Amino acid sequence: MVAALSASQDPVGGARVTRRPLVVVGGGEHARVVVDAARASGAWEVLGIVDADPAERTRSLLGVEHLGSDAAYLASVVGVPPGRRAALVLGIGGIGVPVARRAAAARYDEAGAGPWATLVHPSAWVSPAAVLGPGVVVLAGAIVNAGAEIGAQAIVNSRAVVEHDAVVGAFAHVGPGAVLGGGAQLGDGAFAGMGCLIRDHVSVGSDAVVGMGAAVTADVPAGATVVGVPARPVSAW
Repeated sequence: MVAALSASQDPVGGARVTRRPLVVVGGGEHARVVVDAARASGAWEVLGIVDADPAERTRSLLGVEHLGSDAAYLASVVGVPPGRRAALVLGIGGIGVPVARRAAAARYDEAGAGPWATLVHPSAWVSPAAVLGPGVVVLAGAIVNAGAEIGAQAIVNSRAVVEHDAVVGAFAHVGPGAVLGGGAQLGDGAFAGMGCLIRDHVSVGSDAVVGMGAAVTADVPAGATVVGVPARPVSAW
């Protein structure tokens, strides 16, 4: 797919704003939030969603075009110069280990389909001293403070807080309202459930799952699932 930059009039200042073309990979519930964030930012022109499912709910609710399946979209960009391809962002959410997100990213990376966008909702605060990797999505009301590092394809969901010097690994997901204290670490592919609290300087291992509302006060091993206050492995309950 050949993409072109578009320009729109700023309703306040009257300045012309150039928007970059964007394609959302996935068409389900999380994709709707991603589309809204992209549009709200004013930086992106959403060309459509890519999903094997027709995504009728998303299309009707947001008035967004369905661009077909992964295979169809990837075929459409064959031969298009890299500099003229739309940017991509994952619209695939989910709870737990991000198997689908990793698989989708791998398909598009293997095909060299386009650059990954870094998307920040305008109501989020991201410190200029924080680092966001490619494909990162920071949603409405989230806070990413100074010195924090967010790895490639990670999600910082609505009203989540990533405090100073915390590290969020690639493909990790900080759920809505979750809080990572200063210097805490959330490993690659790990999931911090809605409203959970992870104490400062505590490490949650790769592909671990922290349950909704849990309070993590000690390190969590890779691949473990912890729940409760204080958080303990599921097997301990």
